[in-house]
Amino acid sequence: MKNLSVANLCTIRSRCKCHQTILPLAISTLFATNLSAQTAPSATAATLNNLVVTANRTPQDADSTLAQIAVITRADIEAVGGLNLTELLQRKAGVEIRATGGAGQPSGVFIRGANSQHTLVLVDGLRLGSSTAGGAAFENIPLDLIERIEIVKGPLSGVYGSDAIGGVIQIFTRVASKPQLTAEVGVGSNSARVVSAGFTTTDDKTSFTINAGYREVNARSATNSLAGPYSYNPDRDPYSNANVLVKISQTLWQGETITASAWQSVGRVKYDDGVPGDPSNKQILSGLLLVSENNFAPDWKSNFRIGQTTDDIRITSAYPGTFKTAQNQAVWSNEFKTLAGSMGAGVEWREEKVSSTTDYDSKKRTTNAIFASYLERLDANQFEFTIRRDEEKQFGSRNTGSASYGIQLAPHALLYARGGRAFRAPSFNDLYYPGFSNPKLLPERGEQKEGGFKFADQDVRANVAYFDNKIDDLILYDFVTNKPQNIRRARIKGWEFNGGATVFGFNFNAALTVQKPIDADSNKQLRTRAKQFGHVGLSRSFGAWSFGADVTTSGARFESASESAAAKMSGYALLGANVRYQVNKTWTVDVNTTNLANRDYTLARGYNQPGRAVFVTVRAAAF
Repeated sequence: MKNLSVANLCTIRSRCKCHQTILPLAISTLFATNLSAQTAPSATAATLNNLVVTANRTPQDADSTLAQIAVITRADIEAVGGLNLTELLQRKAGVEIRATGGAGQPSGVFIRGANSQHTLVLVDGLRLGSSTAGGAAFENIPLDLIERIEIVKGPLSGVYGSDAIGGVIQIFTRVASKPQLTAEVGVGSNSARVVSAGFTTTDDKTSFTINAGYREVNARSATNSLAGPYSYNPDRDPYSNANVLVKISQTLWQGETITASAWQSVGRVKYDDGVPGDPSNKQILSGLLLVSENNFAPDWKSNFRIGQTTDDIRITSAYPGTFKTAQNQAVWSNEFKTLAGSMGAGVEWREEKVSSTTDYDSKKRTTNAIFASYLERLDANQFEFTIRRDEEKQFGSRNTGSASYGIQLAPHALLYARGGRAFRAPSFNDLYYPGFSNPKLLPERGEQKEGGFKFADQDVRANVAYFDNKIDDLILYDFVTNKPQNIRRARIKGWEFNGGATVFGFNFNAALTVQKPIDADSNKQLRTRAKQFGHVGLSRSFGAWSFGADVTTSGARFESASESAAAKMSGYALLGANVRYQVNKTWTVDVNTTNLANRDYTLARGYNQPGRAVFVTVRAAAF
């Protein structure tokens, strides 16, 4: 590994997801026993579906939170069989995505024009990601293990620290509030096969959940001829994933609730690197978590969690290697009720450890943080403040936070304004990769302003927001100094709309983002960012039958910062449809189609995306 050329280094880095950087620019909980570690177990299902905890670490009604939030439920996941996590987020959360091929190939999510590495990913309140590449492996987070997803847009470093420049995606693993036995079998195009099963048992004091799944697909070649001779290989690139989750919760005699969980996802995928042979990746994602939830006083709730997540990728090719990140984490957060709201305060410790066949100059770093929040409602006025201080030896101290104000115009209408600052610490590749790094790099900085309007009643929901996102000190590899440098800036302004309505039994939903994603130095459109993208869907139930159709669209994007004709990726519109038949209380059958018009579209130049696909799923739920 010590005598690699720059071209070979870039090839290996691409398998470690370093190519998912922001712009052209860089190479380099919470939920209580049943759904959240801070949501009362006695809450009704309808209330739980609208409660969110990610925005401020405290339970809030999504419609009254002073931020744009999307919630994806287990029912939403089951209604889109055959999709992966990034495709689900694109359709349900109004974000952009990038993928270098089909199932199992590296992919990323862009929130409000920010880099995929500027999106913090949490699983049950713990950070998940690679400290070497600097991002989360969305392609190997299986939907089989997910109960719910909360997506909060905008800077949240004042709550969570590094990486939360564009927003936060928090994933909550499977759980049920009552005894349940589930099973699922599915088959589809490209020899796709899925099987999963889960079991939950509960009583007044104890809850136990186990869930396991397996899926595979014989995907088409990840690359095409536009990838060039150093990457293109026309063979198929199959993918498989096996996953398991175990979770147990116990309420003790004094009222304290202890929850322990463990999960693992093992993904295997073939990929193309233009070199003879059969290159492949094996990536193991895992999490261990122990949570203690207690009420020390009527107005004092305490939540302590300690755990570890790992991201372990093993490359088998002409340039083999291993890159493992272990993140040890501990968070103690507290909520204090006040006369008109609540106050929050806590401390956080995180240790990142890297083990690799590459001899990094440093393989460990520790971040300590303190944070606080204040939420208050006075008549029609609402205030939210967050503040946080992170300390780490390499980049020193960082102070971040946010301030929000909202006014209730009517019982169902809320107007708000919000501003915040955020940062992202450089990755280990940026700082310590032998011969191609810069230990003097500063964290990337983000500053965002937002104004929005929310309306929600029984039949109609509408959210509108304007955002202005500035990102400075972006890291770009400088071929003059042969090191990454803080030499780029970006600015993204735009409008977001999302809403839905129920009319004559038809459920309608739509989302649209119109933005101006600009490299502030060249005044060119940011790499892989579109100026417009959105989604529209319509569904209706007739007795035991349910029908739905949706269209996902994106405008043109560029694969380089030059906006050259050769780098242009045309816009696209993808049509999907689904049919469900409820055989009885236990059995359901779903037929889902994606890219129904068999559109040839591009998310990354030189890489193929799936064509028309059909997926049939049979599910059973007992008890």
